[in-house]
Parts: sequence; C-alpha cells; structure tokens
Amino acid sequence: MLQEVYDLLQDILGDPLLADLPEDVDTEDVRCQIARAKGHVIDLTLLRSGDNKMRVSVLHNARVSDLQRIVTKAIKRSTPDLPKAYSWRSLWRRYNLSVGSIKLADRNRMLIHYGVKNNDIVTFTKRVTVTNTHAPPPPQRRL
Repeated sequence: MLQEVYDLLQDILGDPLLADLPEDVDTEDVRCQIARAKGHVIDLTLLRSGDNKMRVSVLHNARVSDLQRIVTKAIKRSTPDLPKAYSWRSLWRRYNLSVGSIKLADRNRMLIHYGVKNNDIVTFTKRVTVTNTHAPPPPQRRL
C-alpha cells in the first residue's frame, strides 16, 4: 500500500507542469503553477536591499495581503539563516510594498486596482506615519 502511494506521488511530481515547484510545496504553490499554465498569473520581480532580485508570482485577482504572504514565503525560502523568531508582523508595520511610485498601502485592495501588471518591479518602502501636530499633549500622571 505504501509503495503504491509512493509510486503515485512520483508520477505526480514527474509531471512537467509541476517539475519546477520547490521542495516545501503547499497548495498555494500548486494553484499558482496551474494558473500560470492557464495564463492567469502576474509575474513580479521583488527588489530587495543589496540589489537582490527574486521572482514572485501571484494570481491575477490577488490582494496586497496575498502578495505580502508570497513575499514572506519567498524570503523565508531564499534566506536559510533567517532567525525563526523573525517578526513579519513588525516588518509589515514598518514597510510597505510599492510598484514604481505607487505604495500598496491598503492590504485589502486588489493589485489590479493599483495598476500592477506583469513584469513590474516591487520594492520595499518605509511606511510614513503622520502625527497630529495640533493635538494637545497627553495628561501627565500625578504620583
């Protein structure tokens, strides 16, 4: 029985459509690969500091949060010495992804609404926080 499952798994992994999937494949990678065969993906280049480039692919109806998840996964795969306790939440609080001069600030908005198209270059940009300069100072505590 185990041999049959192993043989079936080898047949599936031997398929030329799924040949270039990474070792730690998940369902999202398989869906993206099938969509690529149908022409329903947007291929992007992630430009990191130090002129590091990575190719990432998202479905054409993906949201910014989907792109962030795929970027996180791509960085984890390409950086094996990354600490396990790395705070991705902190990273996404401090940085936005941007395409050209357009910041992808709204996580729930679809990428096509920002005008993201095939072969665009995605970069990290520092998130700008605006403080209210006219707000009164917080009350001081009395001891």
